[in-house]
Amino acid sequence: MQLLPRRPAYALLFIALLGLLFAAGVVRFALQQPWLGVHFVVAEDGETLRVSEVASPFSQHIPLGVNVQRFIPASGVSIDVLPTDLIEEPDFFDSYAEMSHFFARQSVLNDMLHEQQLDIVWQDQQGIEGRATIVMGQRPLSDLPVVFWFQLFSGLAGLLIAGWIYLLRKDDWGTRMFGLTGLFFLICIFPAAIYSTRELALQGDTFRVLASLNHFGAAMFGCALVALFLVYPRRLVRPRILLVLPLVFGTWLAADIFRWAPNQNWGSRILVSLEMLLAIIFAVVQWRKTRGQPLERAALRWFTSSVLLGCSLFITTTYGASVLGLFPAPQQGYAFGFFLIMYVGIALGLRHYQLFEMDKWVYRSYLWIAGAALVMGLDGLLIYMGVTQTASLGITLLVSGWIYFPLRQWLWQRIVNKRAPDIGNLLPELSAIAFTASPTEQQERWATFLRSIFDPLEIQQKGIEATDNGVGENGLALYVPSGGTLPAYALRYAGRGTRLFSSRDAVFAASLSRLLEQVMSGRSNYEQGVAQERLRIGRDLHDNIGARLLKLIHHLRGTSNADIARDAMNDLRTSIAALDGQPVPLHNALADWRAEAGARCDVANCRLQWQQSDLLPNIELPPRVKATLESVMREIITNALKHATPSHIHVEISMDASRLQVSVENDGDIADPLTWKEGYGLRNIRGRLAELEGSLSISAAESEVRLTLIVPLI
Repeated sequence: MQLLPRRPAYALLFIALLGLLFAAGVVRFALQQPWLGVHFVVAEDGETLRVSEVASPFSQHIPLGVNVQRFIPASGVSIDVLPTDLIEEPDFFDSYAEMSHFFARQSVLNDMLHEQQLDIVWQDQQGIEGRATIVMGQRPLSDLPVVFWFQLFSGLAGLLIAGWIYLLRKDDWGTRMFGLTGLFFLICIFPAAIYSTRELALQGDTFRVLASLNHFGAAMFGCALVALFLVYPRRLVRPRILLVLPLVFGTWLAADIFRWAPNQNWGSRILVSLEMLLAIIFAVVQWRKTRGQPLERAALRWFTSSVLLGCSLFITTTYGASVLGLFPAPQQGYAFGFFLIMYVGIALGLRHYQLFEMDKWVYRSYLWIAGAALVMGLDGLLIYMGVTQTASLGITLLVSGWIYFPLRQWLWQRIVNKRAPDIGNLLPELSAIAFTASPTEQQERWATFLRSIFDPLEIQQKGIEATDNGVGENGLALYVPSGGTLPAYALRYAGRGTRLFSSRDAVFAASLSRLLEQVMSGRSNYEQGVAQERLRIGRDLHDNIGARLLKLIHHLRGTSNADIARDAMNDLRTSIAALDGQPVPLHNALADWRAEAGARCDVANCRLQWQQSDLLPNIELPPRVKATLESVMREIITNALKHATPSHIHVEISMDASRLQVSVENDGDIADPLTWKEGYGLRNIRGRLAELEGSLSISAAESEVRLTLIVPLI
């Protein structure tokens, strides 16, 4: 059977109208009670009632501030007035006998109030007794106090918050239990709104029914709260096991309502305390079960903190006021408002609403609770030891200040601010990333840097065009914007999956990205300046030295020195190409080297054998690398032709992993390499290869010598 409309908006409106209907019934019941038009308070001595306000036009002749002695109804039997007649909550009494006596007096007073008129006898501050007649009337709407309306508001707000969350996720057992807490909270608070704001008395049986409804709502609220921690965020038990809770606590509640329990402690107080304890125990179990699930842990941490904060504030305002006397005791109705903190917190936790923003508030609430517990516990201990209340309060505040505030600051720095690294200390590493030559290595270093800062379980490259930034996926992900030529990244599961990303993380990541972009922009400007200077130097070499070498070649044509001039011109062209050239494919570079080596071998009547693998990768050589290897090859061929006068030279090109291997082997007039004296040529070759992190090895056979150079290219 469908009890609620299918559309959540209509269903929530239906719940709101139903709640307002119940509230209207509560208001109507409160207005049907007989009305004296006189408001009473307990005097400072705690033994008499005092007139605090006269609200009825029929009671204006009663002076304010007088102590009420007794009432005399038309029957003539006077009824003394006791301070306990104004007790808001019958749970104040420890025994059921005291509660029965209280309800019996309420019946007597209520019967008296139903008469047409009665006399009130008072005594002023001088001890002079007075008497006045009060004509009973109907309680007006304006006489209902603010605390009455506040309790109705709290009950309706709790119902609507719980109903809203339930309607959004009807199939989730966590939201179902949360919805039940809203219903039972209303059942608990609405009866309390009636009897806690009564003018003087209610009919005893009616009062007992209202108090029983209050106990029922409180007990079932506790059951639903325990069930909530049993099924959310992880389902610890099967849903049908939850029926054990109302069965056990419902039986216990029946013992309280029908007075089978020994006293109020066993009837209702231990019951509610046990439910609270069970909720905390299952929250701890849930905490262990959600290890490695930061979103679930954040939700659990948030609404557990909300429960603790709401309940601790309720306990503080009642225990701290009545037992320790730290501040004036508020009316119970206002204390119910603290449970709204719990409702808002649980609602946000179940909806996962911006949980990444709430960690600092959770820790703040823990520190507040710890501070309140320290003050109340220390003050209670001092009072128990016999210290006067004034002295104990002073000592408590002094000691708590010495202990709490330094400890609070230390914990705050350790827990909350420890994830805020100093950006100034990161500048050297950012500069190193920005000035990394290889784009691939630069991306790897940036990703490693982000890992070191946020320690995510997962990091994914998104591309330069990605526009997402900030916190996503309810705090599970952080989108780092692209910086310069570096792509954007998506980081997931911060702190190795132990926490959520926060907006502070997003701001910090964006700042790092912008700072890196600025440093890279500076590097780009620097490289542009270097390129322009190289271009200028290359032009000067080409226009000045190149022209002179060309003139020298023409002048020496037909002589032996012409070859030297041509070699100098080739070296100059290689240097200019290195200064102002573009990356060259490896195959093209090898073709150039083969052509030059072949031409030089032909002039020297030497046969060149050039062998290269067909599996060479399609990579490009930077101008500097190409020029360096070209000079090395030229020097090796020159040395072979000059010193060995070979009949053939064999060149073999291969790639091993990411390394280029070139072997040059020649015959002729050779000697053991161990007897070689390394001159400028060999030292120059080794130096050039060292610049490329390469190496040179020399070996000799019976009639041949081999030079092998290895250079990493990738």
